[in-house]
Amino acid sequence: MLARRYLAWRLVVEADEADRRDRERQELVQRRRLNVPSRISATHFVQRYRLTKEGFVFLCDTLRENTNLRSSQRISLETKVLSALLFYANGDYQRVVGIANSLSQEAISRYIHQVTMALNHPIVVKKFINFYNKYGIPGVIGCVDGCHFKIFKPNKEEEHLYYCRKHYHSLNVQMVADEKCRILAINPKFGGASHDAFVWENSQLNTYMQTLHQSGESVWLLGDSGYAQRPWLMTPYSNPAPGTAAESYNKVHSRARVTIENTFGRLKNRWRCVCKDRVLHYKPEKCAQIILACSVLHNIALDFGVPDPQGPIIATQEFQRNEINQQEEASLLTLGRLIRDRVASRVHAGAIRQLDLQE
Repeated sequence: MLARRYLAWRLVVEADEADRRDRERQELVQRRRLNVPSRISATHFVQRYRLTKEGFVFLCDTLRENTNLRSSQRISLETKVLSALLFYANGDYQRVVGIANSLSQEAISRYIHQVTMALNHPIVVKKFINFYNKYGIPGVIGCVDGCHFKIFKPNKEEEHLYYCRKHYHSLNVQMVADEKCRILAINPKFGGASHDAFVWENSQLNTYMQTLHQSGESVWLLGDSGYAQRPWLMTPYSNPAPGTAAESYNKVHSRARVTIENTFGRLKNRWRCVCKDRVLHYKPEKCAQIILACSVLHNIALDFGVPDPQGPIIATQEFQRNEINQQEEASLLTLGRLIRDRVASRVHAGAIRQLDLQE
């Protein structure tokens, strides 16, 4: 009789314990659903994650179809992506932990890494950052420039490669953007000690532009005076005389190049983990991956018409004229200048026609 009573008591205790575990599991799942898009207003979702709900669903579907990013037994792919978006948008682990209060910082770090690598997948990068207007200069396909992104101090052996002229450690990220501030190409692999011209001369894009020129394509990028004039890279004239074709060209050139500065500013303003007030506390290689991931997300945000966060766009860097080492082939420099002269003449003639029409 005692044995039967004891057995009945044990069954009741075990049933209560099972019910308690089920309730805890359900509560945990419920807490992890706090960030489900359907539970947040559209405006609040954009403010928090920097994408629309439609853009978020599109992003998750894209990563699911083209990468190895998957849901786990306990965490959905959507939760992983939301955790990463929240970090990209704020650059603060504590903010992510505070909102997703059932996830540890270690778990969130793991999800950010997984999503970053998924966004760096070659298929995803090619889908959203591809090289190929309204600039006022015929044949222009984009503007090129470099911008410094702060990173944590690297190890002593390679620190000198990343210490920039602004007296902090950085990556000098080269980008090409079009008139809509869409990123067409990006190279985040060089340290802040590298000059813009050095990054350009050692980039695959430079080689590609040379190939286009050699095949007879009359297309150009616009760059500032820190770059060497080339047949495929148009730079401004130095101190042109008033009223000349060179001055007209420089004015249009300057207006066109505003787009690349705005692109850097909008990228840093939307994804605060890479803004000037934040420092990426990772090795340089991982910092480059995060910057590339944010660039992919920047273009997706443009595709879905996501408005920029409120507040002024972050200034990226001051314009600076740098003297570069002229160790280039004389024929390329001469040909580049001849092409620039022809382009300047066409721009100047167009400006004169507009004046005549206005009169």
